[in-house]
Amino acid sequence: MEKSLRHQIGQMIIAGFPSLEVDDQARRLVEEYQVGNFILFARNMKTARQTAALCDGLSRMTFEKLGVAPFISADQEGGMVSRITEGAALFSGAMALSAGADLQQARQVGKNCGEMLRAMGINVNFAPVLDVNIEPMNPIIGNRSYGDDPQRVADVGCAVMEGMVEGGVIATLKHYPGHGNVNTDSHLDLPVNHTDPAVLEKTEFLPFQQAFRRGAPALMSCHIVFPKIDPELPATLSPAIIGDLLRKKQGFDGLVFTDCMEMDAIQKGWGMARGAVLAVAAGCDVLCISHHLEQVQSAVEAIEQAVADGIIPRSRIQESYDRIMAAKKKMGLLELQQVSLEQAEAVIHDEEKIALHKQVARNSVTLLCDKGGLSALQQAKKPMILAPVFQSSTGVEDKEYDGRSFARSAGTALGWDFVEYPMTPTEEERAAVLAAVSQADALVLGLYNCRFRETQRALVEQLFGKGIPVVAALLGGPYDIPYAAKADAAVCCYEYTPLAVAALVEALRTGEFYGKLPIKL
Repeated sequence: MEKSLRHQIGQMIIAGFPSLEVDDQARRLVEEYQVGNFILFARNMKTARQTAALCDGLSRMTFEKLGVAPFISADQEGGMVSRITEGAALFSGAMALSAGADLQQARQVGKNCGEMLRAMGINVNFAPVLDVNIEPMNPIIGNRSYGDDPQRVADVGCAVMEGMVEGGVIATLKHYPGHGNVNTDSHLDLPVNHTDPAVLEKTEFLPFQQAFRRGAPALMSCHIVFPKIDPELPATLSPAIIGDLLRKKQGFDGLVFTDCMEMDAIQKGWGMARGAVLAVAAGCDVLCISHHLEQVQSAVEAIEQAVADGIIPRSRIQESYDRIMAAKKKMGLLELQQVSLEQAEAVIHDEEKIALHKQVARNSVTLLCDKGGLSALQQAKKPMILAPVFQSSTGVEDKEYDGRSFARSAGTALGWDFVEYPMTPTEEERAAVLAAVSQADALVLGLYNCRFRETQRALVEQLFGKGIPVVAALLGGPYDIPYAAKADAAVCCYEYTPLAVAALVEALRTGEFYGKLPIKL
């Protein structure tokens, strides 16, 4: 029996809701707009058991109403983009993984991730990130990339992708055709990449094209304008990029998810209704609308009207619907999905998984330079650790993780004095830090993305002027190294997570660093 237009459009939407359980918004998404898929964030995922119960409820409700189970997705990249961190669910993010794992280990980490997500009822992972981080001042990719070498990104990213697929989920490459060479966050504005297509072929396109040849099942488009390909429209809305480049030239026939359509890169220039119509017309299969019910309403009604007006051919809707249904059939989603809460807990607390993830994190900690700083630290009688307390500041970081403190964790573990300060310390707060270090004879100074924070850089400069040996610990990736040039040593753990912090503490305790830097400084 042919499905209604509303039903088919609903399958082309993946939507979010605010709660830890199936709430009124989730029910209305299905009942009123026939939305067939969901995206979960940290706001929805507290524990493995709770997440499994939520996914079970979403699947049962959707199957009962629509006759097909939903895609249930999350951004479980690892590292700073980890929607759940219980047990083995916290593993190294892309750059740390690239620094600390071989390809076999990378694939196993991907498989572990897939198995954990599927056990909880999640069947689509918006990972791995195949962006080549060419721009050091990129505010949103950075340590989410496997590096700045396109082949290294392809090698590690494809290994992770294949592992995730083996683990039971649809791995979704992002952010096509590349988010690594811009200095604007698309959550906040519209980035532009002026690179010539001939150069893009050898750099940003390369990891994606290799992944396509290795069977990539899905990708996520980015909201970036590539003027040398399409002078006006961002990739998500561009027939030249999605239709011609991706589908025809590069031959990709998997699912195309959009990045969130509520991001300002789309909202400022096109709004939801026009943006949704353009994205579907361009060839996108599933539109991601992460937050608001009224935005889903706007998108669904605009697409329906565009079909009625002949702007979008009904065959364009059918094409995506058929692709979605084929993927759901392959994943077993034409049948009711049942999730075992006990199995979810068992898989996420698997000791072998946890051990591997700790080993990779430990192996990722990288010594960037040493001019006698480590020796001074080992010989110090009154070492002190200083570091900012984590506070989310980008559209992809979760506020649920605010308050992490490297200074407190490391100071407690090593028995050293420690001082915490805010990400952007005021003049008074900087003065208090400077006063506190007066009795120390060596410092471990944690930096977190200080290249974007002027007052943090000011404090760093003042500390270097104290005449005390300083070991700089880069908690947000290696790109802060120019601001640690005066340090007596610099080490990097790539990400501000409990797993990475524990690995960094052990490296400082032993003086042993195994990581291989995945970028050129």
